Amino acid sequence: MNSNTFSNLKRKAVAEDIIEAFKRALIIGDLQPGNRIPSEIELAQKFGVGRSALREAMKMLSAMGVVDIRQGDGTYITSAPSLSMFRPLSFAILLEMGFTDELYEFRELIQVGYCQLAGRKATEEDLQRIEEANEAWVNLAQSPDHTIESLVQQDLNFHYAVLDATHNQFIINLGRSIEELFFASMRRTISNDEGLYRGIEGHKIILNAIRSRNQEKIGTAVMESLKNWERGLRQKTSTET
Repeated sequence: MNSNTFSNLKRKAVAEDIIEAFKRALIIGDLQPGNRIPSEIELAQKFGVGRSALREAMKMLSAMGVVDIRQGDGTYITSAPSLSMFRPLSFAILLEMGFTDELYEFRELIQVGYCQLAGRKATEEDLQRIEEANEAWVNLAQSPDHTIESLVQQDLNFHYAVLDATHNQFIINLGRSIEELFFASMRRTISNDEGLYRGIEGHKIILNAIRSRNQEKIGTAVMESLKNWERGLRQKTSTET
């Protein structure tokens, strides 16, 4: 590790500055996944800060999934991405009030991308799991005992199966985190038979497109499904105002 990786901090927001220092070190390669970082005493000396401020920063980095604090062994840079790394993004989206064009564009970008990647990388076993997830949703919808929450969870399971078919852990974690944020909007759009029917048809079209492995066809299928989601959400919102 470069001796200048962690240098004396000048600003008042000490904990935030420590986090920025770790980010810079990762960007320039002074820190690598799996690296053991200096002890608390060493870091406090290098940063020129009190140990309480350092502990606060390390707790924040741990909560974000950047570092792995191992009792009795030390603190390490996390070796693999985890869902906790996407929590700040999750809260940023949750704090976005209502339905916005920006939110729609964001979901469009993510969903089209991971569905197209699944179309390129899915195995026959993956395709079977996606189909089974869709069938489970249809069967649940036809059951008199279903609830809106169980329908939405089964809807999410379909998307999780598609994400798993990308065989890219970073995309799987990011995609799961993002799709979960739309639980409330999905709940609203399938709360009636018309919305539920549109959702079921949308999944069927996406599944067939992924099976075809045609990138343009997949993109068109996802876009049509998202437009139906947007249309249903806007209609629901207008009836409530």
